[in-house]
Amino acid sequence: MVNARLHVPAPNFTPLPYGLFSAVQWRDDADPHWRLGITYEPLCGGVGTTYEGCFSVTGSGGPPPPPPAKTSTGDFTRRGATAFTVYSDIDCSAPGFWDRAESAAIELVGRAEQRQVERALWTGVAGLQPVVYPHLAEDTAFIENDGQPGSVTLQTAATVVTGSILDVVEGLGVLEEQLALCYDGVGVIHVPLSVIPPLVEAMQLQRVGGKLFTVNGNQVVAGAGYPGTSPSGADPAVGRRWIYATGALIGYRSPIKLIGTNGEILNRTNDTVEARAERTYVIGWECCHFALQVSTGGLASGTPGSPS
Repeated sequence: MVNARLHVPAPNFTPLPYGLFSAVQWRDDADPHWRLGITYEPLCGGVGTTYEGCFSVTGSGGPPPPPPAKTSTGDFTRRGATAFTVYSDIDCSAPGFWDRAESAAIELVGRAEQRQVERALWTGVAGLQPVVYPHLAEDTAFIENDGQPGSVTLQTAATVVTGSILDVVEGLGVLEEQLALCYDGVGVIHVPLSVIPPLVEAMQLQRVGGKLFTVNGNQVVAGAGYPGTSPSGADPAVGRRWIYATGALIGYRSPIKLIGTNGEILNRTNDTVEARAERTYVIGWECCHFALQVSTGGLASGTPGSPS
């Protein structure tokens, strides 16, 4: 029997609003050399305090000793980030699909790219290989010597703030406190989606201009692609997740491009239409990189029936 059902458009797609893309400061990609990776020089650290050595005092006790010598308070290091590509490949029988295969491949990239980029930024893995630098879940630094004066830090090791597993609210506060000691601006808190509900219930988050922030003012990335793993890459127990804090994020992304043209999308092996689209990314952050494990409720792994 011939299918007589009416063909209609699928539901409109809406990306998750508080994912990684909401926090990245996207740069102009006019110079295509960024696709080979980028090097940048963040200003990290803070300022110290001192006092003038010449002043008068009244009362007993006498003046303080001469002020100490001024020492370095800042860190001017070269950071690097590597490029990776997300892609979609869609394959269907030719009848009724030829004229929309390419548009479908482009749309598919737009639908899934944020989650895939989040996964790469957290794990460092793209195409099943550990090639994405920097990434969040890492306990070993990677310093590259590119032949120029000085070296380039491609990967920082996440500093674990405490070995204890903290309640999610306490953990957020401790993580933000550590971030504030390292970074004087608005940082980024990276959390899996499962961490958001308990933070909302405890009134720790607020929406500002379509973005998510803590009450202390740091932006929160709620990543559908964030797996919640430790700096060593280990999965946490049930009811526990690792969360991370970094400085501000910068990124480059190419336009979505089709691989091949209309005359090349016919797969003659099986007589189907195959279309592929892809987009290249580079993402890095400045200065700080902290990690902490929190309890979100539920049961601890291997301990049935008991709280985590």
